[in-house]
Amino acid sequence: MKSKVIYCILFLSISAHLSSQNLLDKLANEDIETSSYVMSTFKGTRISIGHSVETRKKNTLEISFMSRYWNVPQESSNSFIADRMCTRVGLDYGISDRLTVGFGSGNPNGIFDSYLKYRLVQQSTTKKGSPIGITLLQAGTYRTRSIKGIERRTNFGEKLAFTTQVLISRKFSRNFSFQISPTFIHRTSSNFSIDDHNHFAVGFSPRYKLNNHVALVSEYYYVINPLKSLDTYGAFALGVNWEVSDLLLQFKMTNNQIFTEDAFITQTAQNFNFRDGNFYFGFHATYHIQL
Repeated sequence: MKSKVIYCILFLSISAHLSSQNLLDKLANEDIETSSYVMSTFKGTRISIGHSVETRKKNTLEISFMSRYWNVPQESSNSFIADRMCTRVGLDYGISDRLTVGFGSGNPNGIFDSYLKYRLVQQSTTKKGSPIGITLLQAGTYRTRSIKGIERRTNFGEKLAFTTQVLISRKFSRNFSFQISPTFIHRTSSNFSIDDHNHFAVGFSPRYKLNNHVALVSEYYYVINPLKSLDTYGAFALGVNWEVSDLLLQFKMTNNQIFTEDAFITQTAQNFNFRDGNFYFGFHATYHIQL
């Protein structure tokens, strides 16, 4: 009689253990499914010339250096590999995994810029989650010098410009990602009454991964209501991104020399070709530090 009672207790204990184990497994699997997100839609916070949906991880500091080189038909100095050169140095910091803040300064164009980027929606690997990723970008610039002469410069407020973007992306496969970027740009002043202060544009940005460290990227921006006082073209870039540990190197060919969205989207005065003055070679190095 005692042995039957013992067997019964053992049986019930084992059954309860198996049931609880199955329940824990189900809960664990459910937790994995509900928290699975697509990673590395783009490797960097910038695709080539424009921003990507990616934000920096919390407490991560990003140090970046950008440069552009080009020739001018009337010059033959080749002081910096080419006749002319411009640069931008930037610092970006991850306040949280979703929120990134950035500051930068360009030379010799004298543009100071800053931005806030917030990851609103992250693409999910499951059918229950979102099929796309959405990031909001708000950027502002201050110009110490006149570039194209399209804005007034009598006071501080007339030298400002603001860019608002909704970055929408999808990683279709392990190798291919695509982003579309509806854009609104506001300039606080204009030298010409025929020019709008507000501009609307759309950016298109594909990325194709060649291997674990190298990817082909491209960008094109179409401006719906371009400037009328200046002949402009859509900003275009074609490049290669090379990832080396915590260092990301980006090499690009483009038709614009300025690094901020309000300038290169609306004020690109050169078509994309290899004629002197129309073609710019770009180099961008980014290094991450986990604080």
